[in-house]
Amino acid sequence: MILDIKNVSKNFGGIKALKNINFSVKKGSIHALIGPNGAGKTTLMNIISGIEKMDSGDIYFKGFSIKDKPPYKRAEMGLARTFQNLELFGNLTVLENVIVGMYLKNQRGFLSSGIMLRGINREIVDKSLSILEYIKLSHRQKEIAKNLPVGEQRLLEVGRALATEPELILLDEPAAGLNMRETKNLSQLIQKIRDEKGITILIVEHDMELVMGISDLITVLNFGEVIAEGEPLMIQKNPHVISAYLGED
Repeated sequence: MILDIKNVSKNFGGIKALKNINFSVKKGSIHALIGPNGAGKTTLMNIISGIEKMDSGDIYFKGFSIKDKPPYKRAEMGLARTFQNLELFGNLTVLENVIVGMYLKNQRGFLSSGIMLRGINREIVDKSLSILEYIKLSHRQKEIAKNLPVGEQRLLEVGRALATEPELILLDEPAAGLNMRETKNLSQLIQKIRDEKGITILIVEHDMELVMGISDLITVLNFGEVIAEGEPLMIQKNPHVISAYLGED
C-alpha cells in the first residue's frame, strides 16, 4: 500500500467532520472517495495533503508517518494535489505554470521557476514542454492560464501536479464544471497517467459515470464515516450506498 489512513478524526467546533477513518490505497491503483456533500471528503484530502491537521489518528505514505510533515515535505516525498476550486497562477502562461510545479526539482527556487523563465535551464523547460505535450496542451504553452477554457485549466492543474514527479496524485473533483467531452478527455488522461507512468490516483468526484468507469476501488463516506468499500459493481449494488448517495436509479 502506498497510503494508509489510520483512525483519522477531525472536529470543527461541535461538528465531527471525520470519525475514525480507516482505509488504504494500493500502489498503482485508481482509488475513488465518494459520498454526499458534507461527507468529509475534501476535509480528508486536506488532511492527507497537510493543509488541515487531524485531531487524532495517523497517515502513512510509503510506510512513513506524515502527520507532522508540512505540505512541501509531503510534496518532496512524492505526493501531489489538485483542488476543487482551480488554483492556477492565472497571470502566468501555461508553460510557466508547469515550470512552477517543478520548483522542487530546480535549485534556483520558486521565484525563478515561475517568473524568471529566461533563468531556467533548458532541461527544466524541455521537461515542462514534454508534460504539456503529454496532456495535449503544448499548443497553448504561451497562453495566459486564466484565459483557457475550464476544461483545459483542469488539465493544466494535472500537468502541474505531474511536474512535481509524484508517486501519488490527489484529485479533488477534477471534473467539476466540465462538459461530457472534457470529462471524457480527463478520464482518458487519468487512466493514461496510471497505466503509462505507474502513478497512483486518489480521486474525489461526484460524476459517477467517471468514477465507475476508471476506479479499481471505491471508498464511500457519509457523515464523516466510512460506510462501504469495494469494487465499482459492488458499490453500485450496496443498499447503504444507494440509500445515502447513489439513489435507486
